[in-house]
Amino acid sequence: MSNRTRKPAKNTTARGLGWDHQENRRRLLNRHREGSPCWWCGRPMHRDAARNWDGLALHADHSRARARGGTTADRLLHDTCNKQRGDGTRDHLRPAASGPPADERADLGRLAMPWPKFD
Repeated sequence: MSNRTRKPAKNTTARGLGWDHQENRRRLLNRHREGSPCWWCGRPMHRDAARNWDGLALHADHSRARARGGTTADRLLHDTCNKQRGDGTRDHLRPAASGPPADERADLGRLAMPWPKFD
């Protein structure tokens, strides 16, 4: 068993994200349309953290990761989604690209339109 202690989480300023980043997030939240889908997971995003699937506040994300020279946060993601995305090297694995999770897919039943048959 290890004797290591966990370091406390750094705030935005300690991570190199100062006032500009906080202002970008504020602007993004002001323009945010309630319930719009998260780029990473496709689930709805809400200003009220309790309404988000992870129960956490939205994070400002850099579409071009800071590790790759990005300087401006230009979209919002769920807190957990932003952490899963990391430095952007796993963008091709994002869940939204493969559709919503199976437990959240709508069963359209009679409303589903059948594919046309070509003879």
